[in-house]
Amino acid sequence: MKKTIKVSVLLVIALVGLSATAQVGIKAGLGVSNWVLKDNDVDVSAELFDAGFAFSTGVGFEIDFSDNIALEPALLFTQKSFSADLDEFFKVKTNFIELPVNLKVYILDLGDVGRLYGLGGGYVAYMFSGKSNDVKIDIGNKSTDFFKPLDGGINIGAGVQFFEALNVDFSGSIGVANLSNDRSNGLKSRLNVVRLSVTYQFGG
Repeated sequence: MKKTIKVSVLLVIALVGLSATAQVGIKAGLGVSNWVLKDNDVDVSAELFDAGFAFSTGVGFEIDFSDNIALEPALLFTQKSFSADLDEFFKVKTNFIELPVNLKVYILDLGDVGRLYGLGGGYVAYMFSGKSNDVKIDIGNKSTDFFKPLDGGINIGAGVQFFEALNVDFSGSIGVANLSNDRSNGLKSRLNVVRLSVTYQFGG
């Protein structure tokens, strides 16, 4: 937990430094997440796991490179969950500090209403806690830990900016990092999210 706090403080300091030359945005998102678990022989997640609720909230920045191109870093608290009904039902919730960095390209002017944009980039995230049926999950890099803490992946999406302030976008985050400490038979563990996000921007 101390490591999580240190990382968060450093990220906040870095992002606050951007606020003098960027638009600041308050962000919130809702969506669904799923756990991909498979090895060289079988995709377990396709047969056993159900998608769960996901949400995120935090602060973002839009740094303009030109009238139509901008960089959009953010610092978010993100929760991702999934469930399964094996011998008994269990629901897993995981909590992250997440740093997405996306390139935002405005592609169509909608007149006085707003602008259509596409976005793409990546993210890194630190899983600082998790529970299965309200029982704490071990997170770390030991062979006995359920998840590795460091996650990362690819973002892609599209949205509309209304009145130069309100951004509404639909995006997907595809996990690339393998969260499993057990690599036997090519085992891979990843988390994916599809979400609808709203950002209100000011300043800049």
